[in-house]
Amino acid sequence: MTQAGQETILTRSVVERARKQIGLFTAILLVVSAVIIALILYTMTMDKIREIATLKLIGAPDRTIIGLILQQALAMGVIGFGFGALLITTIKNYFPRRVVLQPEDGLALAAAVILVCVISSGLGVRLALKIDPATALGG
Repeated sequence: MTQAGQETILTRSVVERARKQIGLFTAILLVVSAVIIALILYTMTMDKIREIATLKLIGAPDRTIIGLILQQALAMGVIGFGFGALLITTIKNYFPRRVVLQPEDGLALAAAVILVCVISSGLGVRLALKIDPATALGG
Protein backbone atom coordinates (compact mmCIF):
# COMPACT_ATOMS: atom_id res chain seq x y z
CA MET A 1 0.00 0.00 0.00
CA THR A 2 1.25 3.45 -0.83
CA GLN A 3 1.89 6.24 1.61
CA ALA A 4 -1.06 8.22 0.24
CA GLY A 5 -3.37 5.21 0.65
CA GLN A 6 -2.28 4.71 4.25
CA GLU A 7 -2.83 8.41 5.00
CA THR A 8 -6.30 8.22 3.48
CA ILE A 9 -7.24 5.19 5.59
CA LEU A 10 -5.88 6.81 8.75
CA THR A 11 -7.63 10.11 8.06
CA ARG A 12 -10.94 8.39 7.38
CA SER A 13 -10.80 6.41 10.62
CA VAL A 14 -9.96 9.49 12.69
CA VAL A 15 -12.67 11.57 11.02
CA GLU A 16 -15.21 8.75 11.32
CA ARG A 17 -14.47 8.32 15.03
CA ALA A 18 -14.78 12.06 15.66
CA ARG A 19 -18.05 12.15 13.71
CA LYS A 20 -19.48 9.32 15.82
CA GLN A 21 -18.38 11.00 19.06
CA ILE A 22 -19.96 14.31 18.05
CA GLY A 23 -23.15 12.51 17.00
CA LEU A 24 -23.39 10.67 20.33
CA PHE A 25 -22.69 13.87 22.25
CA THR A 26 -25.40 15.68 20.27
CA ALA A 27 -27.91 12.90 20.91
CA ILE A 28 -27.22 12.96 24.65
CA LEU A 29 -27.57 16.75 24.72
CA LEU A 30 -30.88 16.58 22.88
CA VAL A 31 -32.28 14.02 25.33
CA VAL A 32 -31.12 16.02 28.35
CA SER A 33 -32.52 19.22 26.80
CA ALA A 34 -35.87 17.52 26.18
CA VAL A 35 -36.09 16.41 29.80
CA ILE A 36 -35.17 19.85 31.13
CA ILE A 37 -37.63 21.63 28.84
CA ALA A 38 -40.38 19.15 29.77
CA LEU A 39 -39.79 19.72 33.49
CA ILE A 40 -39.72 23.51 33.10
CA LEU A 41 -42.97 23.48 31.12
CA TYR A 42 -44.59 21.11 33.60
CA THR A 43 -43.62 23.41 36.47
CA MET A 44 -44.84 26.50 34.61
CA THR A 45 -48.13 24.74 33.89
CA MET A 46 -48.51 23.74 37.55
CA ASP A 47 -48.01 27.36 38.55
CA LYS A 48 -50.85 28.40 36.24
CA ILE A 49 -53.44 25.79 37.18
CA ARG A 50 -55.98 28.37 38.36
CA GLU A 51 -55.58 30.47 35.21
CA ILE A 52 -56.00 27.42 32.98
CA ALA A 53 -59.03 26.30 35.00
CA THR A 54 -60.52 29.79 34.57
CA LEU A 55 -59.97 29.60 30.82
CA LYS A 56 -61.72 26.23 30.75
CA LEU A 57 -64.53 27.58 32.92
CA ILE A 58 -65.28 30.43 30.52
CA GLY A 59 -65.30 28.00 27.60
CA ALA A 60 -61.84 28.17 26.05
CA PRO A 61 -61.28 25.14 23.82
CA ASP A 62 -58.50 22.70 24.61
CA ARG A 63 -56.81 23.75 21.38
CA THR A 64 -56.28 27.25 22.78
CA ILE A 65 -54.72 25.94 25.97
CA ILE A 66 -52.49 23.57 24.03
CA GLY A 67 -51.49 26.49 21.82
CA LEU A 68 -50.47 28.56 24.83
CA ILE A 69 -48.23 25.81 26.18
CA LEU A 70 -46.71 25.12 22.76
CA GLN A 71 -46.09 28.82 22.37
CA GLN A 72 -44.14 28.86 25.64
CA ALA A 73 -42.13 25.82 24.58
CA LEU A 74 -41.29 27.27 21.18
CA ALA A 75 -40.38 30.62 22.70
CA MET A 76 -37.97 28.90 25.07
CA GLY A 77 -36.43 26.94 22.20
CA VAL A 78 -36.10 29.87 19.80
CA ILE A 79 -34.67 32.21 22.44
CA GLY A 80 -32.24 29.55 23.64
CA PHE A 81 -31.19 28.72 20.08
CA GLY A 82 -30.70 32.42 19.35
CA PHE A 83 -28.50 32.94 22.40
CA GLY A 84 -26.54 29.79 21.58
CA ALA A 85 -25.98 30.84 17.96
CA LEU A 86 -24.89 34.29 19.09
CA LEU A 87 -22.49 32.77 21.62
CA ILE A 88 -21.03 30.41 19.04
CA THR A 89 -20.43 33.16 16.49
CA THR A 90 -18.92 35.41 19.14
CA ILE A 91 -16.38 33.01 20.68
CA LYS A 92 -15.68 30.54 17.87
CA ASN A 93 -12.27 32.08 17.10
CA TYR A 94 -10.98 31.44 20.63
CA PHE A 95 -11.23 27.65 20.45
CA PRO A 96 -8.02 25.67 19.82
CA ARG A 97 -9.66 23.65 17.04
CA ARG A 98 -11.75 24.96 14.21
CA VAL A 99 -15.13 23.43 13.62
CA VAL A 100 -16.76 24.55 10.42
CA LEU A 101 -20.51 24.85 10.78
CA GLN A 102 -22.37 24.80 7.52
CA PRO A 103 -25.69 26.66 7.17
CA GLU A 104 -27.42 23.31 6.58
CA ASP A 105 -26.13 22.11 9.95
CA GLY A 106 -27.51 25.20 11.65
CA LEU A 107 -30.90 24.71 10.03
CA ALA A 108 -30.93 21.03 10.98
CA LEU A 109 -30.09 21.97 14.56
CA ALA A 110 -32.85 24.59 14.60
CA ALA A 111 -35.33 22.00 13.34
CA ALA A 112 -34.14 19.55 16.03
CA VAL A 113 -34.59 22.21 18.73
CA ILE A 114 -38.13 22.96 17.56
CA LEU A 115 -38.97 19.26 17.44
CA VAL A 116 -37.55 18.70 20.94
CA CYS A 117 -39.59 21.65 22.26
CA VAL A 118 -42.82 20.38 20.71
CA ILE A 119 -42.27 16.87 22.07
CA SER A 120 -41.25 18.18 25.49
CA SER A 121 -44.41 20.24 25.80
CA GLY A 122 -46.45 17.04 25.94
CA LEU A 123 -46.10 16.70 29.71
CA GLY A 124 -47.38 20.23 30.34
CA VAL A 125 -50.19 19.77 27.80
CA ARG A 126 -51.27 16.55 29.49
CA LEU A 127 -51.42 18.28 32.86
CA ALA A 128 -53.34 21.24 31.45
CA LEU A 129 -55.93 19.03 29.78
CA LYS A 130 -56.57 17.14 33.03
CA ILE A 131 -57.35 20.30 35.01
CA ASP A 132 -60.95 20.48 36.22
CA PRO A 133 -62.65 23.84 35.51
CA ALA A 134 -64.11 23.77 39.03
CA THR A 135 -60.59 24.42 40.33
CA ALA A 136 -61.04 28.08 39.36
CA LEU A 137 -63.93 28.39 41.79
CA GLY A 138 -62.18 26.68 44.69
CA GLY A 139 -60.23 28.47 47.40
